[in-house]
Amino acid sequence: MLLCVITCFTAAALTGCLSLTYPQDRLGEAMWIVEDKDGNRCYLFGTVHTAKNTDMYPFADVIEDAYAYCGSVAAEADVTKPSDDGILDLYKYTDGTTVKDHLSADTYDAAVEAIKEYEGSYDGKYDNYAAIYLYSVLDHHNTEKCGYSAEFGSDSYFINKAKTDGKTVYELEGEAKQIEMTLRLSDKTVDYFIVSALKNKGSAGLDYYDTVYKEGGVDLLAYSINSGKNAQYNDAELAAGMSEYYDIMITQRNKALAEAVKKSLSDGERVFFALGISRLVGDDGVVAVLQSEGYKVIRK
Repeated sequence: MLLCVITCFTAAALTGCLSLTYPQDRLGEAMWIVEDKDGNRCYLFGTVHTAKNTDMYPFADVIEDAYAYCGSVAAEADVTKPSDDGILDLYKYTDGTTVKDHLSADTYDAAVEAIKEYEGSYDGKYDNYAAIYLYSVLDHHNTEKCGYSAEFGSDSYFINKAKTDGKTVYELEGEAKQIEMTLRLSDKTVDYFIVSALKNKGSAGLDYYDTVYKEGGVDLLAYSINSGKNAQYNDAELAAGMSEYYDIMITQRNKALAEAVKKSLSDGERVFFALGISRLVGDDGVVAVLQSEGYKVIRK
């Protein structure tokens, strides 16, 4: 429990409240302090899952000190551990169909050509897996080709740090739950994602996102997410699918993450939440959800 009252008596016994002397106008990766009506606190740090190198580590003192103050780290999933046996089976079609039945012929053919470029050939090994898995394969190949790796992601950084320091690591979702969420997306939506991914191969988008993240440009990220919510599509089926995507992957998901934050506060736990920056910002981000429910949330 973190009680930042006037005397800071309990907190001082632990290591003290975070100093108020940190730069208030600093550039850099975004973190927020969350406080409930009883003065219990936790910290929300926005992460990225991939990066090119370790040039952003260590983080600003206010971030590293917030981590040090907390007894545990909470992430969407523990990206540092191997996948469970059989996890890929969750993606497999069990109704006798293949991915060709769920994508347009043009999209499938274009995806196969891209895989041939990345892997040298294609023998149909992904055909029995859901279309969203094919999208993840393409995204992974492009990310790696552009020099980005999960090894250097900021969620990996804090999870590994916590394990080294003997702190508890909480998985708020886990890989299986994340897969289940993506499998709820419509075929039309996933087809659209694959087409978009193939059109935007290369590092331009990744590099821009990396720069915005490192500069703490949360307003730009929020604008992008909010624009997606309000985007218009000529195809009615795609419009419905994208609306469903926003509800599943942003609205519902962020509310569930906010509930985890609220529980940690009510339990008096000192938790450092290392969550994807896109989970935190925007009209339906975790920060906005908590603020709407009366929690004090301050960018630090």
